Amino acid sequence: MKTWVLAAAFTVLAAPAWAQQAGIAQRLQAMDVNGDGAITRAEAETARGVMFTRLDADRNGSISDAEKSAAQGMARRGLDGADSNNDGAVSRAEFMAMPYRMFDRLDADGDGVISAAEMQAVRNRGGN
Repeated sequence: MKTWVLAAAFTVLAAPAWAQQAGIAQRLQAMDVNGDGAITRAEAETARGVMFTRLDADRNGSISDAEKSAAQGMARRGLDGADSNNDGAVSRAEFMAMPYRMFDRLDADGDGVISAAEMQAVRNRGGN
């Protein structure tokens, strides 16, 4: 169950339109694996790794165009531009190297942690 929650939370990190998604704070909170009230970059990277495994349906170590097409909504949009070597597939390395735009946006003080206060700011903006 925790793996699925992490995968769902990653889709929020990949989404450029994060502010329009209901319940963002709850989905991000699911990434707080150690329950300390904050989300570290390491926790975000763990969520991203879980998402890669979920998207790589044939378990061959890359996400093909067919697997990209099967991805839903925000996860699909998050894959745009990830194939940095243009070989038609997104490797784990390419996937993990994608920018963490959402994390960086929410980490207002740039310390590598989305703190409880930064999470509260999301809630205050209507992210639930």
